[in-house]
Amino acid sequence: MKKIFYKYNYFLLFLLLVIPNYLYSWTNDLNMQVHNVSTFIDEYIPFISWMIIPYDLWYIYIWGGLVLLAFMDKKLFLTHGKTVLATKLTCMLIFLIYPSYMVRPEITGDDIFSKLVLLTYENDNPVNLFPSIHVLQAILTHVAIINLDKTKMWMKITSLVYMILVVFSTVFVKQHYFVDIIGGSVLAIIAIKYYYGKSYSTYRLSVIKELLEKKRYKRKKAKILRG
Repeated sequence: MKKIFYKYNYFLLFLLLVIPNYLYSWTNDLNMQVHNVSTFIDEYIPFISWMIIPYDLWYIYIWGGLVLLAFMDKKLFLTHGKTVLATKLTCMLIFLIYPSYMVRPEITGDDIFSKLVLLTYENDNPVNLFPSIHVLQAILTHVAIINLDKTKMWMKITSLVYMILVVFSTVFVKQHYFVDIIGGSVLAIIAIKYYYGKSYSTYRLSVIKELLEKKRYKRKKAKILRG
């Protein structure tokens, strides 16, 4: 039995990662509009319809990241998968204990982006806000990508830019409040510290730090060569 588990543990983890999606749909269908977590900051955040593009492409980013990890680094895939599973189940529990909701704006635009926003609204009740799963899993996916040794720097930078776009998109398309970003970020960092700390003696949290270190190394090397 143990041999079978280890042989198929990657496939089993993929299956387990689907479970939170069904749980999210169930909690979303409950449509529990109890707590409004908006703050004065949200009053200054505009609605930007085109930000629905990074918001919706998030699904490709997170699942594409999982597939990439499964092929390139099995250990990192398992670490990332366990982190995602634990944090998303934590979110489901929070959604039930502290159900939050969003007061959405009236969409009057007739452009393609506004239509995509309306389509997103139609398929997702304005609940399950805190913490933001979009923010949570975007951060987790980015951290996993920058810890792939074979990943090129341009890919890591692209991942960083996209992660930032996802974070901002959650409030610009009025799917989340500012506090939800904080909640998703804090949960992600705590989980990374715990799960990556258990699996690795060292790991990267920022691609910017890695980029600066490489630039310092190149400058130092250039000085040595100049004599």
